[in-house]
Amino acid sequence: MTNSTPLTDPTPPAVLVVDDEPSTLVLLRQLFGREIPVLTACNGKEALAQLEQAHIGVIVADQRMPEMSGTELLGQAMLHHPDIVRIILTAYADIDTLTEAINTGKVFQYIAKPWDNRELAMTVRSALETYNLRRKNSHLLEQNTNLVEELRQANLDLRRENVTLKKEVSGGFRLDNIIGVSSAMKKAFQIAEKAIASDATVLINGETGTGKELIARAIHYNGARRDQKFVAQNCGSMPEALLESELFGHARGSFTGAVKDHRGLFEEADGGTLFLDEIGDMPLPMQVKLLRVLEEGEVRRVGSNDAIHVDVRIVSATHKNLREEVEAGRFRRDLYYRLDVLRVPLPPLRDRNGDVTLLAKHFLEKYMTRSSKRLAGFTTAAVQALSEHSFPGNVRELENEIERAVALANPGETIDIDLLSTEVVGDREVAEISNGNGSLRGRLRDVERRLITQELIKNNGNRTHSAAKLGISVRALQKKINLLEITA
Repeated sequence: MTNSTPLTDPTPPAVLVVDDEPSTLVLLRQLFGREIPVLTACNGKEALAQLEQAHIGVIVADQRMPEMSGTELLGQAMLHHPDIVRIILTAYADIDTLTEAINTGKVFQYIAKPWDNRELAMTVRSALETYNLRRKNSHLLEQNTNLVEELRQANLDLRRENVTLKKEVSGGFRLDNIIGVSSAMKKAFQIAEKAIASDATVLINGETGTGKELIARAIHYNGARRDQKFVAQNCGSMPEALLESELFGHARGSFTGAVKDHRGLFEEADGGTLFLDEIGDMPLPMQVKLLRVLEEGEVRRVGSNDAIHVDVRIVSATHKNLREEVEAGRFRRDLYYRLDVLRVPLPPLRDRNGDVTLLAKHFLEKYMTRSSKRLAGFTTAAVQALSEHSFPGNVRELENEIERAVALANPGETIDIDLLSTEVVGDREVAEISNGNGSLRGRLRDVERRLITQELIKNNGNRTHSAAKLGISVRALQKKINLLEITA
């Protein structure tokens, strides 16, 4: 639900302060009580109850609370009351966590402890102004809902048609365009060829960054459904209710804002292929609804009892072991057997012997063309460093590594290890130390020295951040810096 308080409500919006320390609640009530209505709650559950009962414009929540953290509370508040402005109180050690929360939209602003009363007051006043502007904008948007929705749907349909046409015309999604000569990739290609010749349901299994969607597109664009649409949806990227509406569509009036009938992705992909990425993250209630569609070949839009027949091939992908998820009760066994008809196992890059060099050269050509910069290739040392790196981010990490190196290189230059990241070069240096001469204690000191030096360089010498990344205290880090005579 959204904040249902009418725009003409004469009651001024209140500030809700949430903290498990009573002294903080008293202090903030005194700070704002004379000019702004202030409500308080001592935990997340109590705060969520307040949101349903009062006209609240701003939430100020402490990050560290028992049972429910501040970011968890604000995340739930965002789902049901998106107009409410969210502020969090935090200690310095939480800032890295909060940066991600800010980027995902959970937090409008954070105030570090101990705070300055004047700064906090200015932040809350600004947040209230933002809330009032959001309310006014929402009201204006409601007055033009029909026109906006029609234009949005028309643009969305046009964009989907254009994307489909471009990808079909490009002809780039062929198995022989996918780079890989390792035995593990050859096995994946053999099964993918079988999938192309079949209309069976396909499950692509592999770690993040291994190219699961690329294989899914190759299966579609080389199969019998190539002239129809390929539609992709990440099943772990949105709340359950929104995912249901996106997949199955919704009927006009089925919920607030549903001003017209909306086609879901199953209808969009009718005759073609629907790619369900990260299927292992799909909530259990949605798994039941997906199973029903696979068994009946029909979808029902949210808010409608009318069945719509669809002919869709399902290709799904996951980085999880679905059999283990089934045994743990997180994935339905009957759905698993429906999806796992033809399984394409995509190996991690570390298990693809010989493919790293080929992929690196491919990405070098790609980003030289994109940047209009010609380079002289890789040095032997750079190739060795890339080949020895484990690449936990797989092909995606390798591509980012080469893109970065091309951006840093001067025209005509050969890419050497000085243009590679510390993660890649560090693996090689540690390997050299491990294979070198000297006592165990001496080699361990060398490894420790290099790891600490790399972390300090990555954090621009910031000892607090470096210590946190290394999992030790700042005091312990400083002691090691002095003992190992590190100058970074």
